[in-house]
Amino acid sequence: MSIAKSRVGIVGGSFAGCAVAHALQRVGCDVTIYERTRGELRDRGAGVGIPAALRDDLVSAGYIRPAMPVCPASERVWIGRDGDADAGRVLWTQPLAASVNNWGVLWWELRKQLDSNVYREGVAITDIINEGESGATVVLEGGIRERFDLVVGADGYRSKVRSVVQPGARPSYAGYVLFRGNYVESMLPEPHAAYLPHALKTVVFPGGHAVFSILPSFTGGAEPGHRIINWTIHTKPPEGMRFDDPSSLPPGTVNEELIAHYRQLVDRHFPPYFARVVRVTEPQFLFLQPIYDQTMATYVSGRVVLAGDAATVTRPHTASGAAKALEDALALERAARGHADWSSALKAYDEERCAAGNRLVELGRRLGRAQVEETPDWPSMTAEQWEQWTRASLAGQKLYVNVVASDEA
Repeated sequence: MSIAKSRVGIVGGSFAGCAVAHALQRVGCDVTIYERTRGELRDRGAGVGIPAALRDDLVSAGYIRPAMPVCPASERVWIGRDGDADAGRVLWTQPLAASVNNWGVLWWELRKQLDSNVYREGVAITDIINEGESGATVVLEGGIRERFDLVVGADGYRSKVRSVVQPGARPSYAGYVLFRGNYVESMLPEPHAAYLPHALKTVVFPGGHAVFSILPSFTGGAEPGHRIINWTIHTKPPEGMRFDDPSSLPPGTVNEELIAHYRQLVDRHFPPYFARVVRVTEPQFLFLQPIYDQTMATYVSGRVVLAGDAATVTRPHTASGAAKALEDALALERAARGHADWSSALKAYDEERCAAGNRLVELGRRLGRAQVEETPDWPSMTAEQWEQWTRASLAGQKLYVNVVASDEA
């Protein structure tokens, strides 16, 4: 059977799953997505960055609409606390060419293009049976088996499919966490115009940093006053608290010790204005994400293949989670179009995307050391030292949407 007539099962209906489904439908595959939750996933997302070149590719390929709302960011501003100065002191400003989006808006752009019979929600997968070059079988809750020519694992960083491709592969805890909050722009403390729009603001402190951005909303798009304020804080948790089992704490489950920990940090190290921006988020809407990463020896085993965070897992510093999933989908489409059978197509896909994913993991580790684990004395650094620090962190690599040292931009 040709690739164009293959039956493909995709485990996971989140961002990567919808992108892969769209990619393989474009080459004529009969696609089925299995998503264990019911209802829309739009409220799960936060800020994602899409580089201009990738966005152009997605528009021209028909993955997203040219009119999809985005919030442009033209610079990244690094800020430190400076006495009683309300907005702190600008330590360094870097040019930035990025489109910042809302994960949920981008997911919906992909999801709404799929027919209702393609996307099966509320379906749990209990097992995946890899049958080598002949195909793979998905076992549903209740014992129902459905056989496919190809099964794609797109079920996120806690992937069930990953262990089928590489037994024993499991994300490792980096030793620190990310606190996150978001809310409608109209709730933002005034005055705000000079502090947030058109830039990623990064507040630095010993042992971590915070990033503030504006995202399109689900209803008002990128219209001022209707956008979403998104903030994240990378820092170590209280002494003795670890998150070795891959997990996250959604809103309403973050305990009092963690809440007190991040509030003390904000009050001690943040400029007053940015402390108020964080404080707008009520504890019941606070999200905590422990940071993990994972390299892979391969993305493919037989007719089972991985995409997105089900494959390599990189730290958020690379600003590449959504972009990596989209690149995986585009690469899988290219491989399917350029080869006559799945064996050669998956070999080409694996050679391209596994290497790229592992490079991103290593980059994320270097950035994590520089920005959380071994932070410099940021306020004392000169512009030349900022440039040197950035180059050392990147080690010759460029981020998807992040800034680079000026002589590498």
